[in-house]
Amino acid sequence: MEYLLVMSLSGSTMTGMYLLLRCLLGNRVSARLYYLIIRGAVLFYLIPLPFLKGWYRKIIRVSLPARQIERIWIPVGWTNNVMHVGSEAYVNNYEAAQTIVAGVWLFIVGILMLGWILKYLRIRRQIDKYTGTVMTEEQKSYLEDLKKQYGVRRPVILYQGLDGEQTITFGICRPVIICNREIGSREAELLVRHEMVHIRRMDVLWKLLVLLVVMLHWWNPIARKLRREFERICEYSCDEIVMQAKSREEVKEYLCLLISEASGTGTVFMGWQNGFADDVEDIKERMLNLLKVKKWNRYVAGILVTALAFCNSMTVFAYRDTFSRRMAENILQEEVAQSLRSDPVCFTPDGIDNGFSALQDIKILYEKQFTDTEGNIYPYSYRELVMDYRGCSHEFESGTATNHTEKPDGDCEVKEYHALRCSKCGHVDKEEGIGVHIYDVCPH
Repeated sequence: MEYLLVMSLSGSTMTGMYLLLRCLLGNRVSARLYYLIIRGAVLFYLIPLPFLKGWYRKIIRVSLPARQIERIWIPVGWTNNVMHVGSEAYVNNYEAAQTIVAGVWLFIVGILMLGWILKYLRIRRQIDKYTGTVMTEEQKSYLEDLKKQYGVRRPVILYQGLDGEQTITFGICRPVIICNREIGSREAELLVRHEMVHIRRMDVLWKLLVLLVVMLHWWNPIARKLRREFERICEYSCDEIVMQAKSREEVKEYLCLLISEASGTGTVFMGWQNGFADDVEDIKERMLNLLKVKKWNRYVAGILVTALAFCNSMTVFAYRDTFSRRMAENILQEEVAQSLRSDPVCFTPDGIDNGFSALQDIKILYEKQFTDTEGNIYPYSYRELVMDYRGCSHEFESGTATNHTEKPDGDCEVKEYHALRCSKCGHVDKEEGIGVHIYDVCPH
């Protein structure tokens, strides 16, 4: 669930950037720029990017070796902590609570998806009445000419709709256009051109992704705001492309056609339409956007959107690692419980000393070792925790126990404990945990 929360944070932040630009710049810049930004927000909502965190940390370490981040001290009680003992897995209370929340989230997502499927099947039955229709050779030729103009290579089917219905497009691999105007007329040409832009940009797919965002992040009001804004800016940008380099009279003709479409009634496929029903304010804003001529530079827009996406990707530092350890099968249950609830996590950069032991100055000779107060190092294993040491009179000396784990990507993790070691039998008794030290590059 933490991944979902960070994805929601990333998507909401990108959506906030979009809304801020819309507020500051309004329709003084092309809607195509806003469309690129809001598509980036959709991707941030859907794609987890925890791998970027490791990359960024390595870049910071290499580029700024002298300026280290201060030590961050986090109790494991507030992180996902999993301990594997043989075939059993033990989790702390925080991880268990996350599992319960994930179950509730999945239940609600399942209900929302079921409702979407039922709505799709209901509308699909109404659209099936067109499946028996066959395009004439004239319509095929007309459609192929428009496809070439807009660079559409996928097969497209064009059907004549019924009076009163709105012109809609559905389908991704083999899109279908249902046009409510007479094929070949000027009005039909403008409407089909509009739908061709949607097809070229894969807008049906993007609207499906937006719907998925709303379902996955059902508890986030900004995700619902994203859907509304996506519908609006998608149409604004499509209008600009269709009317690019057109005369003012042609623009007015197009706007009159859109108003006529918006006042129509009939089946609307999941809200994928090229009008805004009877929402007068939306129609007015759409008209004002199209009447104002704006410059468009795809390269400048690409650089700006890339910069915004990079800045927003800094939210990946909110991803927290799951601490997973494998323990010996014969470890005591009391030790498992203590380890799950009491160990703190410490991210230790080089050269920082806040009163804790500087592990980079300690020689790591063994994966599991005990260091006494004089600096002598002794190996130990979990088997020694359950050896038959009851017959030993025990002479304990204090020190620290460390467990060193090197990861495949070159990072390492060192767990440190206050501990006692018997100088006679070698038994090591770990007590209070000191910390878990994470290193981007293993210095040991």
